[in-house]
Amino acid sequence: MTCMCYKYSHLNVDLCITYRLSAYTNKNQHLHKIARKLANIWEELVGDPASFSLENRAFNSISVVTMALLTVLLPFNMWLGLTLVWVIVATLLVLQVFFFYLSRYKKVYHVSMLAYAIVSYITLTATFYLNSGSHGPALLLFFLTFNLLIAFSPRSRHWIWACLHLLLPVILLTKEYLNPAWIRDNYASAEYRYVDILSSYLITLTCIYLITNYLRNNYEREKRNAEERADKIDSQNLKLEQSNQKKDKLFSIIAHDLQSPLNSIITTLHLIAEYDLEEEEKKMLGDELLTLTKNTSSLLTNLLTWSKLQMDGKGVRLSAESVHEAVERVLTIQRLLADKKSVSITSRVDADVYITADHNMLELIIRNLVNNAIKFTPSGGQIAIDLRLNEEYCHLMISDNGIGIDPSHHDEIFSLKTQSTFGTNNEKGIGLGLVLCKELLALQNGELWFESTPGEGTTFFASFPLSQMKVTGNTLSA
Repeated sequence: MTCMCYKYSHLNVDLCITYRLSAYTNKNQHLHKIARKLANIWEELVGDPASFSLENRAFNSISVVTMALLTVLLPFNMWLGLTLVWVIVATLLVLQVFFFYLSRYKKVYHVSMLAYAIVSYITLTATFYLNSGSHGPALLLFFLTFNLLIAFSPRSRHWIWACLHLLLPVILLTKEYLNPAWIRDNYASAEYRYVDILSSYLITLTCIYLITNYLRNNYEREKRNAEERADKIDSQNLKLEQSNQKKDKLFSIIAHDLQSPLNSIITTLHLIAEYDLEEEEKKMLGDELLTLTKNTSSLLTNLLTWSKLQMDGKGVRLSAESVHEAVERVLTIQRLLADKKSVSITSRVDADVYITADHNMLELIIRNLVNNAIKFTPSGGQIAIDLRLNEEYCHLMISDNGIGIDPSHHDEIFSLKTQSTFGTNNEKGIGLGLVLCKELLALQNGELWFESTPGEGTTFFASFPLSQMKVTGNTLSA
């Protein structure tokens, strides 16, 4: 029974906590909806940034705030018994609604701004005269109006408002000083004056805060946009610089590394055509010609593929591909080159493993990696092709017991910064094949890396996503 009570009490606690969390979440969601609705209303009032300029939206915002303040001041001045003042406030409210209508819905912002400025100066002068001069709130309202005009008008007109706000109060104060009887004290008591001055001060303070905060937010937003544009420009400049470096390297390849084997082919063909050679010499030159032609063809294939990749970077067609079949197709040709160097190639690729890859890109990657292994493996060496699988990826491993890679070249192995290198039989390489493999694998959601020990050999790892088709015995099921 005690155990049941204990469980029951904990169940009540859990239910209570769940209820409170649910209530708290619902309350937050409700507040979020209200905030979003208010933001949408405000956006509708001031206009969206795509259709209205920053100054126009600022004027609309200030118009909304001004209309709200005038709506508050109207009954307040009526309560104070300032009949003429509340009539002026009511007139200003109507005018402000009209100015807002012109700016927001008729999109004649400059006309609205000019009319607002003219009415403001007339109103300030009348307020100074009718509301106890320097003993009333007129000077505070001068200061507030100046902030409003500065906030939404173009910078080129700021000096006009500054001069007018300096000149007009000086004239009015001088007039009051020279002729005190010109100004009448309209307050029924000191209490009314206290309330009027205090309320005007609070309104001025609130408005200045709102204006400053609004301008600061706009500044921060423009600053972020400027920084984003600057970052984008820097990124584009960096890409342009990298593109220029690749272009320079590409021309270097065409001018030197492609020209050299072509000259060798021409020289070999010239020897065969011009001289009577022994069969053994012809065979040797034929083998050399075959090697040069295959290397040049491989270089051209890589060069054209890489150039196309730099121009559009697209054209990837992913499908379920058999690794075993791709490796065997590549080895049909590559074993001829390996046999010539007395290098053995052993493939231990499972025939049931399928990966997600581009058919042509997959063969090009395998061909480059195998060709690279043959190039840097001495006569009598060995090359092994294996697979390592996990839940999501298939790692194709191509290992050799060749000369390895010097640690000082590790950081540059997948870039066009490397210099031309020579294999164990003086086969020339420029590193373009590895750069191409890296980029092609990235397009297929794969990755390329290596492990190497100088003098002992190198293993390259080409990682591909496993196909969604699963192996079931010797059959494949979707």
